Amino acid sequence: MRRLTTTIALLGLSLFALLTPSPASAASTVEVTSATLVAKGVAVDLTLTVTCDAGLSGGAELILRQRSGNRVAYGSGWAPVSCTGQPQAVTGRVYAEGGGFAFNRGVGLASGGFELCGQDACDYPRFEDEVRITR
Repeated sequence: MRRLTTTIALLGLSLFALLTPSPASAASTVEVTSATLVAKGVAVDLTLTVTCDAGLSGGAELILRQRSGNRVAYGSGWAPVSCTGQPQAVTGRVYAEGGGFAFNRGVGLASGGFELCGQDACDYPRFEDEVRITR
């Protein structure tokens, strides 16, 4: 009798786990759409196109790397996000690492992640895109 009760309980928990809605991470998308030099390469404004469920809000950690000769220019920044359910442009500023190298026009690698939370759940989409840095 004890085995039967345990088996039924485990089956019930398994069904509950399968039927529980998953977070909205599959619905959230991020794409880097532009990168513009600021203050002669001291920073870069990254523009992302973000689509996420209405009601979620939070921020995005932004990281940019670019080859500079035989070294790498590196920087990080942050951008606030408030989701509308529709594609929207979000811009954040990435500052070159102090003591490092300035960013230049050319190709860079933008990456980062989001923390978007609503009342009941959070979503953590990540991105990594090659981007052309312009003036």
